[in-house]
Parts: sequence; structure tokens; C-alpha cells
Amino acid sequence: MPRYRTEISHELGRREALDRLRAKIEWASTVSNLKAAWSENTCAFAVSIQGVAITGDVHVEDNALKVECQLPLVALPFRSWLPRMMRKALEQPSPVELASESGGATTTAPANQPPTVLFLHIPKAGGTTLGEFIYNQCSSSTNGGEPVGDAGVLFLSYGFIREPDTSAPEYIRPSLRRPDLRAVIGHFSYGIHEFVEGPSIYVTLLRNPVDRVLSLYHFLEAERQTSIEEFVAHPSIKEVDNDQTRRIAGVDPAVGGCTNAMLLKAMENMRRHFAVAGVIERLDETLILLRRKLAWTREVISYPRNVNSSKPPVSLLSQDVVEAILNRNELDAKLHQYAGVLMDEAIAKAGSEFQDELLRYRAVSRTSRDSNEAVPGSV
Repeated sequence: MPRYRTEISHELGRREALDRLRAKIEWASTVSNLKAAWSENTCAFAVSIQGVAITGDVHVEDNALKVECQLPLVALPFRSWLPRMMRKALEQPSPVELASESGGATTTAPANQPPTVLFLHIPKAGGTTLGEFIYNQCSSSTNGGEPVGDAGVLFLSYGFIREPDTSAPEYIRPSLRRPDLRAVIGHFSYGIHEFVEGPSIYVTLLRNPVDRVLSLYHFLEAERQTSIEEFVAHPSIKEVDNDQTRRIAGVDPAVGGCTNAMLLKAMENMRRHFAVAGVIERLDETLILLRRKLAWTREVISYPRNVNSSKPPVSLLSQDVVEAILNRNELDAKLHQYAGVLMDEAIAKAGSEFQDELLRYRAVSRTSRDSNEAVPGSV
């Protein structure tokens, strides 16, 4: 795993920098999954962003913060986020004061800013690649003022396993109200747009439910010696049970409680409120549809990310297990199929121009992949 090193200069002196950083980290630990431990002037931290774990150390010196961490390949496009967050940590006022006093109202939206993109990332549906693509398309090139998250893109660390309340947590709402918000990336549900200032548009990526549930199983349960049969028959979390329908419909019934009415609501939301609801099995087409729909012009090439090549393929599952997954996720199977229908409609409407653009993208992607050098051990 590549090591990432950076240095953030300051003029506060070690004691003041330590005090400010400790205060901000203590606050951040209460509103996110950040874990931190101090040893004199060094803080060891661990945080997860979009299911990607980042661990490292921050050394506080008289005139600089020195950061060294393990940064997974999938997180490399977001590496500028770390120094920006460290700089913010040394600033005043505190995050609590910013949230309670300003409510994010100290900034204004840039002229002609497009709708905020809300990437509803369904757990284990293959959305890490799409999240990277959206970040690279939406992030501010100027990064002026007081940016949200990273260059106007807000990453939400909660929601992989949802709490009973599916709405946005109170602590995140000031950031969602900021008028300079360009995109939100996270494991949330439909409805978060109600907390966003100005117009917004959803994007999501669906996956064949058998593949998704198997991936979820290996991510959560494989090391606990729980069988896939038990995982599906008696799920301890709702994410095993029609989670794609739940999130896109914006509902959260008990396990086994999803209905056809909820499926119809999810379908309606996809048709009316989503720029693109793609499928991971047709990722290239999804990216081109998204770029055309939102008039994105940046040349961005994306590759499959966060792929666990060690897990057994679906083909090794017994037919009984496949049927059990499909029976529990019958609505998700229909929703996944419907997403493909919507894609076909959009592609047909675009005509030959879409196919031309798709061929160009695949040619450039293939050339870029072939010529891409290995990432060095230190970046």
C-alpha cells in the first residue's frame, strides 16, 4: 500500500498548534468515525471514507505538521483532502462555532453553479469508481475561500450500516446547507436533498443483487465464520434485504418489510430525480451517460476500484444460495433490471453520438491503462 507524506507549515508554535489540533480532533471524533490516540506531540489516527480505511500519524512540530499515512490506491485521487483538513484544523473558530453560529451562511454560491450532485452510494454496489469519477468532475479547480470537504465535495463517512433514522445527522446539516457545495458522496438514502441549499440531482449505481450480497458477506462476515446461508436466511442488518430499493425509495422498514409500493416509489424516484441510475455491469456506458447528462467536460478516465480478487466468484455458489439471495432481494432484482431499461432508453435517445463517444472513451481508457506506470511505494 502506498505511503503518503506531506508537510503543512504554520506559524503558531508547537504548543498552540498542539492545542488547536487536539481540540479539533476531539470534536471530529464525536461526529465521525475518526479514531485518534496521542503520544506527546504525535497523533495516530484512523478514519474511513466511503468504506476506504486510511491510517497514519501526524507529528506536530514548531512550524509544521508532518503527516505520514498508508493511503490505499483507491484513495490516491483524494490525497489533497488530508492537508486541507489539517490546515482547517489549525484555523479559528472551531467547527462547533462554525456550525452553530454561521450555519454555513458565510459563503456564496459561484455564479451559474450547476445543481449539487448527490451520489447515493449503495454499499457494495461497486460505487467507489463512480465516486472517484464524480469527485474529479465536480471538485473546484480554484478551491477558493472555505471549501466544503475537499474542493466543494463533501464526503459522508456514516451510513454504510444505517442507523434507524435515515435522515441526515444534525452535525452534517450545516455543511449540506453551504451554497458552495458541488457534490455529496456517501452511503445515504433518498431524501438528503431536503437539507441542501439550491437545486440538486441524484446519481447512483446498482448491482446484480446476488453479486452485491455476496460482496457484502465477504466484507462483513467471512472472518466471523458465519455461513453465507445463515447470513442470508437470518440477516442481522437490513443491508442484506433489498437495500437498493430501500435507499432509492428513501424508506427503512424492518427486514422482510419491503413492498411492491416501495419498489414503485424507487422506480419513480429514479426516473424523476436521478440524472443517471446506472449499473456496475455497464460502467463505461454509465460514465458516458452521466457526462452527457450533466454536461461535464473534464477528460477523466476511471478504472475499477476496490475490487477484492480473493473472494470466491458467484459461480461457486450453490443454486440454493443463489435462489435464497434472489428470494430475499426480489425487489432489488427488479430495480436493477429497471435501471438497465432506463439506460437503454437514454442511450437510444442519444443516437449514434453516444456510441461514438463510448468508443472514443474506451479507446483512450485502454491506451491509458496500457501505458499507466505502477504507482511507486512513496507518493
